[in-house]
Amino acid sequence: MKIPGVQLPQLPLRVDFAGGWLDVPKFSRDAGFVVNCAISPMVSLAEWPYQIGGGLGGSAAWHILHGRDCKKEEAAMGAGWQDEAVVRETGLCVWLSGATPVLYWKSCESEMKDLLRGRMAVVWTGKPHSTQWLVDRPRNYDLIEAASDVAHRGVMNEEFDELYESVGMSYQAQIEEGMEPLAALPGATQKYCGAGQGGYALYLFRHPELRHRAIERSGKDSLIPVEPYLR
Repeated sequence: MKIPGVQLPQLPLRVDFAGGWLDVPKFSRDAGFVVNCAISPMVSLAEWPYQIGGGLGGSAAWHILHGRDCKKEEAAMGAGWQDEAVVRETGLCVWLSGATPVLYWKSCESEMKDLLRGRMAVVWTGKPHSTQWLVDRPRNYDLIEAASDVAHRGVMNEEFDELYESVGMSYQAQIEEGMEPLAALPGATQKYCGAGQGGYALYLFRHPELRHRAIERSGKDSLIPVEPYLR
């Protein structure tokens, strides 16, 4: 419900490219990274243009908007710190894996535009996910760590092909974990957002024109364009 004349606080959500789970203290790796990006459209208590349980860091944004202790709430679900960290920091970020968030690299607006503007979209897979029920599933942490290293080099060196490759590596780890294969789209690589097993899937396109064509074919209701957000 909108209140006339009242501007409610807004927050971005986030997509993660590589290193998911390495922000959970018990799964952290000394040589690992978490690579993610804040996105728009943004959310507020009055407007929430995404499905609930989507793997986009929505629970962290919800707790922050309600003034709650986000770290405590997320830890209770078995989640790590990456959602709150990037929602508050904004931008395209590289974090060190570990018990607490340490920002290693943050791209400026021009770098973010070159790497991501016009290239991202998310698709609702048809069912929500719940991180707390997925935390202790077996998964290939060596591959997750390797993907995070490729992603961090791609962001720091402004090498889109490396970032693109890291998403594919992250997706391979998800397939090995037992997630259902996602539909392939021309000129794009894909992965489940967050813990996966449902929620949203991220599609990263090689060129903005390829995203434009994909949206024209599928419609905005099924393939939702998102953009990097830097405050």
